[in-house]
Amino acid sequence: MKKALIFILLFFTVSFAKEVIVNPEIQKKMNIKTIPATYKDITLSKTYPAVVSEDPTLSFGVSSSVDGIVDTLYVKQGDYVKKGQVLLSVYSPKIADIQANIEMAKVKLNTAKQVFEREELLYKEEVIPYVRYYNAKIEYEKALGELNALKKMLNSYGEVKGNSIILRSKIDGFIADIKVIKGSPVNVGEQIMLIHSHERLWVIAQVPFEDVQNLKIGQTAYVLAPNGKKIQGKLTYINHEIDPKTRRNDVRIVVNNVGDILKPNLFVNVEIPISSSKGLVVPSSAVFVENGKEYCFVKNGNKFILREIKTSQKDEKEAVVISGLKEGEEVAYSGVIFLRSSVFGGGTND
Repeated sequence: MKKALIFILLFFTVSFAKEVIVNPEIQKKMNIKTIPATYKDITLSKTYPAVVSEDPTLSFGVSSSVDGIVDTLYVKQGDYVKKGQVLLSVYSPKIADIQANIEMAKVKLNTAKQVFEREELLYKEEVIPYVRYYNAKIEYEKALGELNALKKMLNSYGEVKGNSIILRSKIDGFIADIKVIKGSPVNVGEQIMLIHSHERLWVIAQVPFEDVQNLKIGQTAYVLAPNGKKIQGKLTYINHEIDPKTRRNDVRIVVNNVGDILKPNLFVNVEIPISSSKGLVVPSSAVFVENGKEYCFVKNGNKFILREIKTSQKDEKEAVVISGLKEGEEVAYSGVIFLRSSVFGGGTND
């Protein structure tokens, strides 16, 4: 205790004017650092409530290219699927009919080929007339054409396995809706399931009319995620109608959902820059509150003078000072706890 008192008496004194005198050695030991207050371009941002929703442009509806019956269902609602992943197979009598016709066409082609090769050999040996050889050639080419036409028809229905078509996801996303079960009949073009990609999402914020006047399409906005991260997005739409219940305008912010942080229907806040101007800026660590008032310490030689100030905005990095400080004055931003305790004692009242 005596050593502590001697330390205080030797290296700093507190005057009735709330000045703390600290010699350079102690400044270094207590890591007291200063920086001049400077004018900077500052942006005034406001925070508004918002809700996350799907981006409908990234939705994919799954449908069958033929009438049929669900043969196998490989996914369920809520599953995450990758692009190219098999979703289901649909048995189709039409596909079965085409497959049967292909098999018959193969037999016909094989027979026509054997006849054509035999007739070609006989013609070369001048055993049969050219017309007979030519007719055999026409029949072979006709059979080949019919087989190729059937194969093209089959391929037009997509990926086929046996008598079923295979349906795959065209995007990475979540199964939002499934309208069938195994054995369900399906019709051509009828939506079987819906997949939503969460790679990009919409965030709909409710902004007061007076603030909407300062917004511009294309400007940057930020979504304040539940984990504390600030996700940058772009304002893409401002509703011209005011919601009769909230008396606010809906604005849409599009964000890339990196790391799948955001989820549809999640309530969040958004931070949108409203205006910009020049302001006197100091580090936020230089400003503290005591008994409801804001203060900082201004350096003058070996003196650190307690100064009451007022700020208009403050974040984790910087504070904008609107009174009590002049440009160029040095303020302590490190070691403030030491200076503060020397004036107000160990307790604080933020």
